Parts: sequence; C-alpha cells; structure tokens
Amino acid sequence: MKFFKLFLKIVAVVAIVAGGLYVGRLILSESPPVAAVGEHGETPAADYERGPRGGRMLRDGDFAVEVTIYEPDIPPQSRVYPFVNDKPVDPSEVNLTMELHRFGDRVDTFTYEKEGDYLMGSRIVEEPHSFVVKVFAEYEGRKSEWSYDSFEGRVEISEKAAAGVGLKSEAAGPQKIRTLAEMSGRIIPDENSIARVSPRFPGIVKEAGKKIGDRVAAGEVLAIVESNQSMTTYEVTAPISGTIIARDVAPGAAVTAERTIFTIADLTVVWVDLKVRHEDLPSLEAGREITITDEVSGESAVATLSYLSPFGSQETQTLRAIASLPNPDGKWRTGLFVRAGLVIEEKEVPVAVRFDALQTFRDWDVVFMKYNDVYEIAILELGQRDGDWIEVVSGLEAGTLYITENAFVVKADVMKSGASHDH
Repeated sequence: MKFFKLFLKIVAVVAIVAGGLYVGRLILSESPPVAAVGEHGETPAADYERGPRGGRMLRDGDFAVEVTIYEPDIPPQSRVYPFVNDKPVDPSEVNLTMELHRFGDRVDTFTYEKEGDYLMGSRIVEEPHSFVVKVFAEYEGRKSEWSYDSFEGRVEISEKAAAGVGLKSEAAGPQKIRTLAEMSGRIIPDENSIARVSPRFPGIVKEAGKKIGDRVAAGEVLAIVESNQSMTTYEVTAPISGTIIARDVAPGAAVTAERTIFTIADLTVVWVDLKVRHEDLPSLEAGREITITDEVSGESAVATLSYLSPFGSQETQTLRAIASLPNPDGKWRTGLFVRAGLVIEEKEVPVAVRFDALQTFRDWDVVFMKYNDVYEIAILELGQRDGDWIEVVSGLEAGTLYITENAFVVKADVMKSGASHDH
C-alpha cells in the first residue's frame, strides 16, 4: 500500500512537471511577430528597425523616415514615408534628397516630390541594389542626415586569397567583334603532296621494313624486291619525304609494276575538307583566310581557302571547299573533324568583355567588377558576340577591371555571403 501511494505521488509530480514543461514550451516556442515584408519583397533582416511597410526606419529624435523600394511589376521606385512621433506627416512638408554611392565612385542622386502619402524619387533605382545610402532631410527647419550600407552581389576577397584561387582581371575596353560564317570540316591529306609507290619490275618482296605511320625521307629504302626477270634484287625508295599512310606489301609477296605497295603523304601541309552552306557562298573566295578550330582541344589555326567546287549538293544545299592548313608539327591529324569560321564582318565596339568571363546571377548576365579587394556584380546588357568577345551595350564602363578567369569562385562567395536585397 505504501508503495502504491508513493507511486501515485510520483505520477502526480511527473504530471505537474510535464504540464509545466508543455506550457513553458508553448511560451518559448511562440514565434516573435514576423516583421512586415518590405515593398521590395525581401524578408527583412533583424539588424535594424523596420517600418510599417517593411522598409528601413531612420530616426532623428521624434522625426523619422521609412525608406523603401517599390517594384511590383514596375521598374524599382524609391518611396519614402515621413513620421513625427511615429505618426505620418504630410510629405509636402519634408524636403528630402538621397545619394546612392555605388561601386567605382559612381553616385546616383535622387530628389523627391509628394505622391499620395509618400515622397517618390525622381529616378529609377537601377540594379544591382548595392550602395552606400546617404539621406538628407529637412522638416520644419530641422535638418537630418543618415548613412548606411546596403550591399547586394558584393564580396571582399584578400589579394592573397584571390591569387590562391587563380583570379585574374583586366580592364574592359574597345574590341573588334567578328561575325563568322561557320562550317564543319575534316582534315585530309593534301592530294598534291601524295606519292603512290610501285615496284619497277614484277618480283618477290624480300624485305619491307617500313610500316604505316613511319616518317621517311626522299630516297630512303622502303622495300627490297627480287626481280622475276633478272633474279637480282633492287631497292624501292621513297620519292618524297613524308609519312607512310598506306602499305600493301609483305615479305614473300609477289608484286607487279602496276601495284601500289606504299602511299606516302607530306603532312606538313594538310587540307581541310569543308561543307559550305548556300547562304555563305557570297563571302567565300579563294585566298581568304579561315579559322580552323579543333572540336576537342579548342586549339585554333589559320588556313587559306584554296578551292571552291562549282558543283553543289541538291540534297544538303552545300558545296565542297578546300582550305590549305600549315601543319609543321603534325598536330592536325588526318581524319579528324574540325570547325571552321570565316570572318564576314568585323565591327569595333566601345566596350567588350571576354566571353569566358560571363556569369549568370539570378536572371542577369553579369561579370564581377574588381576594386582593390572588393568584388561586385555588373549587370550587363549585351550585344554582338563572337567566340572570344561579347559587346557590352550598358552596365560596364570602359576601363573598369573585371574578373576574366575563375569568376565562378567570386560568384560562389557572393552566394554564400547572401545575395538578397536589403533595403
């Protein structure tokens, strides 16, 4: 019985404690009121005061202004709401200007006029919304000033760290943008530099030491044949220097004077066998330079257009063209496919960036500007492009340093540091 009473007491105590913990849990888990979402649509940060519309509150005694950016389906507007003792005042009684100090010492200045219950800025707030904000207000003879940072798409990387990850930069500036006629092609031997070797007399092959791929010099022995007529041996030699690309002979084989036993090609110059589209024909003529690019390595070289067929294909609406390509080191191997580009127009633009430097940020095409140890996105409007360069219509001034190699590292740091709007 004593044990049972003790058990009941323990159960009661546990129930009371559990109930208290449950209530306490409800109290502790009660979320603080969610601050209003700003007119820009961002979730407000908790490191400064938010106003009734989710904007940043700036206070000077009993006078205050709420700074917002409004952009639902319209270009971003700067809207400012004035208060005295936390009560709205007539915006027409407040004289206000604002400066947005951007990357690279650019300053956007805003003046304001009354629009309903707020002051509306005189210009659009351009992206990116990254700047040092300075606000100047005058109300009933009292002047107030505020300054704060509002950065987006910006990160700081030390010089040592930047060197460690291979960041490289250069100044944006004028560049020639090429418009190309693009073609596909294949590397083949130069048919004018091919020698087909046959025995002088029929006979039996005694020796044939050379094989496909061997390089030979003019006059070098390729095979030894015993003549059927004289029963004496004679040498079959290379008529030109080059590479053996075909062999049809073996020791002990009977050969005739009509049989080709070796084919030698001088591959120091090769041909690019091209398919040309009908629409590109007006740009083509013998003697024009054409850029050849390896499909795999991306390596390029310049060839000269030497032949344009007078006949086209009815089925493909293409015709054959031949370009002559120097190949002294043998890196352009026959049989491999390549890409060819012919410059049909060349235009110099005031500002261009390297195509490889381009990154995407949200829905924007961007590069990352550099100023000392600070990096920030530049949102670009782009124009013409070629394989190497792309025209910048707006968003980047000539002379601005931008990252040309490993820009993805900066993008990753920006994303880690938080890239959301903060107003």
